[in-house]
Amino acid sequence: MDVVTDNIFSIQLALGVKALLNLSVIGLNWQYMHKSFMGYFCISLAFLDLVHIVNFSVIYWLTNFAILGFHITIYHIYLFLQISTHTYSILHWPVFIIAGLDSYWTFPFRPLSLTRKAVYTASLALVWISAIMYVFFISNYDSEDSFSTMEHHSFLLKSQCASLSLVVLAVITCVVLYCRSGFLSLFKSFKGGSYTEGSTSVFFYNLDLNEGYFKKPILTYIAVCFIGTWFPFVCLQLIILVFSIEVDPFLELNVPWLCFLNSFLIGAVYWHLNQDVVLKQCEIPDGFCNWVFSPNPDCIKKALPDTTSVTVALIITP
Repeated sequence: MDVVTDNIFSIQLALGVKALLNLSVIGLNWQYMHKSFMGYFCISLAFLDLVHIVNFSVIYWLTNFAILGFHITIYHIYLFLQISTHTYSILHWPVFIIAGLDSYWTFPFRPLSLTRKAVYTASLALVWISAIMYVFFISNYDSEDSFSTMEHHSFLLKSQCASLSLVVLAVITCVVLYCRSGFLSLFKSFKGGSYTEGSTSVFFYNLDLNEGYFKKPILTYIAVCFIGTWFPFVCLQLIILVFSIEVDPFLELNVPWLCFLNSFLIGAVYWHLNQDVVLKQCEIPDGFCNWVFSPNPDCIKKALPDTTSVTVALIITP
């Protein structure tokens, strides 16, 4: 019984830290969280994690009690956690795809209307209900296995997080290799005029329009902003994959991970729809990579048809 008690305490501690992290990220980025499907999903995930903590705490402290004729014991914590683990483990790819379609269809991110709010709410309900139905009626989930894991605290399943992380890291690697000349040109052309105000960094550099660099600057800028903002998280994902570190699925699906995917999707959609637009001020709404690509207005006014280069400002607000 002491082993079970210790396992439950560690579970509650892990969920408590995760819930605190989720709420902190949502609170700091609230102005962006209610403007997209990914934001709605993050809010629902944080709410469900809080519900789990409350339920587990009530069951743990009351130990044995009955509700509407159902006898609840401490072992039901493992049952509920096992259901949540199976559900969370299959949501990574569906949420990623739906969020990507949402970013594509709503670009350039117009103000949120009541219709879109209704669509997000309905989609959110459909995703959660479908996942739970899949766990109970299609997957090989067995409620009896929940009690066999009590002594070992083994909730490790084949989660979609690893495959999705591998795809994202592969895309980032390909982008870096494809834009390597752009990276070199960008850093070599940095002029002395750069400044930092608060968390905003502005760099002025020359953009050569004759060396084929004009066709892929947006991808280079997006890669710089994304990797510059999420570099520690990218390294963390790389370490987890390389060393095959096992993480419980109910911890893998968290708000920071979803925000990372959201930034990735917004950058991908922005590049796909605007890869030939560089001399235009564009702002991507994102709580982390709130990046802005804008030209120097004075140089644009002086630009003539025979202009071979212009000065552009890269503004990064992590």
